[in-house]
Amino acid sequence: MASRIKITSLLRRRRGDDAMALPTSMTGADDKRSIELGRRRKLSSPSLIKYILGFGVLSLMIFHRRNKGIISPRLRVAMRTYKHQDWRDWERHNFRNEFQCSRHLRETTKSVPTLDYWQTLRDVYNSVVDSSFVFDDLPPTQGYTLNENGAPPYYAKLSPGKGRSLFASRDIKEGELIDGIEGGTKSDMIFTTVEALQRYLLALPEPMACDVLEWSYTQKLVKGGPAVLLVAGDISSLMNQADDVANVEPKDKTSSTLLYANRDIGKNEEILMSYGVFPPGLW
Repeated sequence: MASRIKITSLLRRRRGDDAMALPTSMTGADDKRSIELGRRRKLSSPSLIKYILGFGVLSLMIFHRRNKGIISPRLRVAMRTYKHQDWRDWERHNFRNEFQCSRHLRETTKSVPTLDYWQTLRDVYNSVVDSSFVFDDLPPTQGYTLNENGAPPYYAKLSPGKGRSLFASRDIKEGELIDGIEGGTKSDMIFTTVEALQRYLLALPEPMACDVLEWSYTQKLVKGGPAVLLVAGDISSLMNQADDVANVEPKDKTSSTLLYANRDIGKNEEILMSYGVFPPGLW
């Protein structure tokens, strides 16, 4: 009988110990819940939001590489500025390296830009630089008709060893206006700040960005006015640098956007200028 009481007493003690251990077990569960709540708080932190955004941008970049041409200009800017947050400090060579322009710029068999090509350049300009700018109706694949007695003064085609070039579409007399309108044409894309041009480059597909890097220059639209960055949104961008002596030049070499023939130019002769006539570059 005594041994039975002892065993019962031991069992009760053990049960009591288990009962006493229950709060400890519950405390452990509470600790786990606290840890889980802490994790959830961390999941809602700004660092996680940044991580999610980064993952989203990375996914879009992968999608872009597989589906070139589908990404909108604004989205392309967002992707590239997220990837390169120091883009405002970039110089031209940084953009050339990013877009791998060396081979593209050396290629002399690049086709003459099509109407769709020029239209894309203009659409992106309206999208990320100046939505209010209205381009003129003149097809960017031809020059302005500046002489009422003749056709546009030049046309574009490939030149052996040079690539894309401009040639006289008719005989041109010395002193005749070849390109430009006082105050700029409605085909010129104007960038009043370096950042505006940088953002435009980031919005373009790589080959187009490389072309714009090559075609952009500094100019004053009116005499005495501020210098701006310009890109001609038509075939006048294809006018090459003269190896020796140019056959077109501005009358005012510090500010004018007007180019005149400095001698008679025969039909089908290449039209050449000196890039050195432009003011010092803003960028």
